[in-house]
Amino acid sequence: MRPLILACALLALALGAFPAQAQNVRIGFIDSQRIFNEYKSAQEAQDRFSREIQSWRTEADDRRRQVDELRNELKDEGPLLSEAKRLEKESALQKAVSDYDRFVQDFWGPSGKVQRLNDEITREVIGKVRDAVELLANREQYDLVLDAADGNVIFGVKSLDLTQRVLDELNKSTVGGTTH
Repeated sequence: MRPLILACALLALALGAFPAQAQNVRIGFIDSQRIFNEYKSAQEAQDRFSREIQSWRTEADDRRRQVDELRNELKDEGPLLSEAKRLEKESALQKAVSDYDRFVQDFWGPSGKVQRLNDEITREVIGKVRDAVELLANREQYDLVLDAADGNVIFGVKSLDLTQRVLDELNKSTVGGTTH
């Protein structure tokens, strides 16, 4: 938030110091949420992420079922087992619980595989969006392009909304389902 306030203050200062140049400042905005919702590569990335997550959820469910089965076996058979067999089953249960907990942490923990995959996929899409915004801004000589999705643009006339033009630029760079 602080960088935004600083940027706005600097912009206001620049506009106030150079009133003749203020008329030449071109500002636009995009709605990155809309771009993510409508950009085919972003949708494909989300689908890939969802498929990967689903396979990890399936594996986690399988591991949880294995823990539940061992727990139920121990509960049902425990009284009938010898001390050595009961200790063996308890040890197997503890190992299964530990393996399950480690798996969940490795995948869904703070820096787990899910977070890393999300960061990787998001970084790819954000890079393409930034490139398209920069290309459009340079070509059409915009001085500043803001993102409405983060709440920094409260109001903007429709003519300043570059979202569709950025989507068009992104879609131009998509050839046969692949991007470059």
